[in-house]
Amino acid sequence: MAKTSVRIGNFEIDDAELSNENRGERTLSIPCNSDPDLCMQLDAWDEESSIPALLNGEHSILYRKHYDRSSHAWIMRIG
Repeated sequence: MAKTSVRIGNFEIDDAELSNENRGERTLSIPCNSDPDLCMQLDAWDEESSIPALLNGEHSILYRKHYDRSSHAWIMRIG
């Protein structure tokens, strides 16, 4: 995994982790310790909601995949 910055609305996270493609799917791990308010916001959204974001300055669409208890992070699918 590679460290990356992500901006979702007014939230900016500098220690998100971008995974390599896994079975054709790229994912982004957003640590909840970085911004607890963003994590609460993500918890309220469903898997079908598209979330516009900037990944390293490039426009992307994220979808909530699941919460990883072991790393205390939201795993997002990059659309």
